Amino acid sequence: LLWTGLQAIEDRHFKQHPGVDLSGIFRALLANLKAGKTVQGGSTLTQQLVKNYFLSGERSVARKINEAIMALLLEWHYGKADILDAYLNEIYLGQQGAMAVHGFGRASTFYFGQPLERLEAQHIALLVGMVRGASWYNPRHNPERALERRNLVLDVFGETGLLSAAQVKAAKAAPLDVTETPIGSG
Repeated sequence: LLWTGLQAIEDRHFKQHPGVDLSGIFRALLANLKAGKTVQGGSTLTQQLVKNYFLSGERSVARKINEAIMALLLEWHYGKADILDAYLNEIYLGQQGAMAVHGFGRASTFYFGQPLERLEAQHIALLVGMVRGASWYNPRHNPERALERRNLVLDVFGETGLLSAAQVKAAKAAPLDVTETPIGSG
């Protein structure tokens, strides 16, 4: 569920594009122009990996061009499974003092006190939803916001056929289930 769920939320055309999704960039550009502000991103998972791993968070046209070129090169040299695996292990999902929480495996222990393999759909949806903004959707500091985002992700899981309507309903009824104290932060 994690691999396919992440793609459903962050990059539905991951398996088809060469690292850059021109239709996604165009869609985001139109949405942002219509809203008069940035409301959507057009970056693929590969571009996000490149930005997080190799580039700064600087917002400039030059950085976006470098990101796109590097994403194309990354996809030329590595398979989709390798890129997705690197993304799953690199993505920032939280902070505990000076320690950053990178990767879904570490985040699973940090938030739920258990390995990723034991997580249920609602837990995976919460972590996938946090990709958009780990601090903004932090379930310990912003539980209402995290719950709303988790439920939106669960709706997408249902719309894309990853979960049945009954599974979505049950997962949305479940509490956030995060541990009170972060686990594995040291």
